[in-house]
Amino acid sequence: MHTVRGLLVAGNEKLSSQAHHFDLPAGLTCPGKTKLCHGRCYARKGRFAFPQVQERLRWCHEQSKRDDFADRLVDELYRKGVLLMRWHCSGDVYSPGYARKMLDIIERSEHTKFWGYTRSWSVPTIAPVLKDIAALPNMQLWLSADAETGYPDEVPEGARVAWMQTDVEEDTREADLVFLDHPLRKLTLPLAVLEKACPTETPEGKKKGTTCATCRYCWTE
Repeated sequence: MHTVRGLLVAGNEKLSSQAHHFDLPAGLTCPGKTKLCHGRCYARKGRFAFPQVQERLRWCHEQSKRDDFADRLVDELYRKGVLLMRWHCSGDVYSPGYARKMLDIIERSEHTKFWGYTRSWSVPTIAPVLKDIAALPNMQLWLSADAETGYPDEVPEGARVAWMQTDVEEDTREADLVFLDHPLRKLTLPLAVLEKACPTETPEGKKKGTTCATCRYCWTE
């Protein structure tokens, strides 16, 4: 019996089994990356470095280039009854053409709530499509930033800013969400930082077993 390989993967420890995700090779598909984020990227180490995971990410990249990619993913979302999907636990929006496919998929999958984080807002040819993606009612787009990118000059309507904090002294007042680099998670941090920190990365959140599905902050307005 022939088995059709799915584009989506169901959940992980952080997302929970309620969410699906579609991923790409880290670095290779990240035109907006900085030296800082590339050096600290979780998707370049750990389980992401396993040969079978790397093979799947390369396969997904090739599938995303196909003309039938949008139709296939729309069909898979519908057939599996996916209500919650994250774009790119690994990788990013790598071209305007791929961004337009994402836009098409989200528009045609009204039953699914999508969210994702991108540094491609800094790429002039991709940014206009991201603006259209951010405006969709079933999509929550996050503009990822750090000390090297600085904050975006313009945040499209419907988008929010997620800051990768690598130093306790960084100013996070303009961020809507803070992702703590691993060393910072073990430190006593100012309340202003903890109030914006992703709950899956804080001691209290870990104690409660918080996941993306139970937190809801990143995929609801």
